[in-house]
Amino acid sequence: MDEDHDSRLARIEAILPTLATKADLEALRADIARWTLATVIGLFLGFSGLFVGMGNLYWRQDPAMTRAPAQPPMIIYLPGAPPAGASPQEKSPR
Repeated sequence: MDEDHDSRLARIEAILPTLATKADLEALRADIARWTLATVIGLFLGFSGLFVGMGNLYWRQDPAMTRAPAQPPMIIYLPGAPPAGASPQEKSPR
């Protein structure tokens, strides 16, 4: 029976140095708090940039919301193609 206790005690004493101490847990808590704060700040900045970018796209696309009046579209008329069997004199309009 003593040998059983001694072997169990030896195994427990071998594990004890690897367990976390109070200082280790406090340092871990501080690291988690720091990472959480950095994540929240990063998300805030990222979503702020996203909202600003989307707002800029919205204001550019909606002519009623812009301060400058929208310009009418430019229409370009091209002459029709000459017939396939026409000679060079017939192709020129001059």
